[in-house]
Amino acid sequence: MRYIKNVFVLVLIAVTLLIGIGYLICAYSPYISPVAHPYWACTGLFFPIFVVLLVLCIVAWLILKPRIAVLPVAILLVGCGSLRLYCPFNFSKSTRQETIKFLSYNTEGLQFGGENGADTVLSYLRASNADIICLQEFIPDAEKKSQRKIKEALSEYHYSNITKTKGGDRLACFSRFPILSATKIEYKSQFNGSILYKLKMGEDTLVVVNNHLESNKIDTKDKIIYNDLLKSPREEKIKTDGKYLLKKLAEAVVVRAPQADSVAQAIKENRSRYMLVCGDFNDSPISYAHHKIGSGMTDAFSAAGTGFGFSYNQNRFYFRIDHIFSTPAFRVVKCEVDRSIKASDHYPIWCLLEK
Repeated sequence: MRYIKNVFVLVLIAVTLLIGIGYLICAYSPYISPVAHPYWACTGLFFPIFVVLLVLCIVAWLILKPRIAVLPVAILLVGCGSLRLYCPFNFSKSTRQETIKFLSYNTEGLQFGGENGADTVLSYLRASNADIICLQEFIPDAEKKSQRKIKEALSEYHYSNITKTKGGDRLACFSRFPILSATKIEYKSQFNGSILYKLKMGEDTLVVVNNHLESNKIDTKDKIIYNDLLKSPREEKIKTDGKYLLKKLAEAVVVRAPQADSVAQAIKENRSRYMLVCGDFNDSPISYAHHKIGSGMTDAFSAAGTGFGFSYNQNRFYFRIDHIFSTPAFRVVKCEVDRSIKASDHYPIWCLLEK
């Protein structure tokens, strides 16, 4: 009997170690080059699964042999940086001085919700009282009526820039601060893009980078496959459908990596004391793109948000793929993924900043 118990303990230790290794691979996957190792670079998507498994291991060991629980706890702590990025918990902070509200939103071409979609988005933006608004997939109708509607709705923003990318997508910035310049960041993409703005903020220059990185190109058929997989995760389906979906994600991450490199280089070349980087990265907080672009900056949601902050809201794809970064000169007071509006397949993300 003692022999069987010892064998069981050894097997459970082995299982704990395997789960721990999987957890650490996911946690440190942002350091893996997607171009060289595309599949390994996608492992960050499985991070929450391994967190749950590791927590279950901790509970099991606390019941069976509390001393051994130190092992999974230690492993969990080694990857705690990624854990805080993925699901932070912050207490509310008091403001010490006047704040700047910064908002980023993928508007899905203002097409969500039919004819009233654009009105809903514009009403939300007007009511947000943000000082700077960065939009992705901002594709207003070519008719003068639509252009006039946007101008009227956002009339308090005296400075704006709407830039068209190669594929017809538009990135927009509406600001209460003067926009001095808007420069495209060059990288290979059929539909996506990034724009670097320089704004006059009092006596300072504020650099803002608005991004819409490569989509994962998950179409309607893929979404059906994904939902079927969630409803009925049989071994055969996981092997075939799971592999197919992972291949699509790996192909996208290979394209996205050089884009992230180009954005990171532009940030380095235009580094300013006051800098904000935002947009739809199409990647989770545990990813190469997030790590590369946000290097040396503060993830606003990690610093002042709480929970998972899922920003994509369609087809059970529960991920935070919209991000805001700030340089250390800013103090992030609050950050929120705003679920009060559903006029796009994304939720807007906004933050309050102090200089």
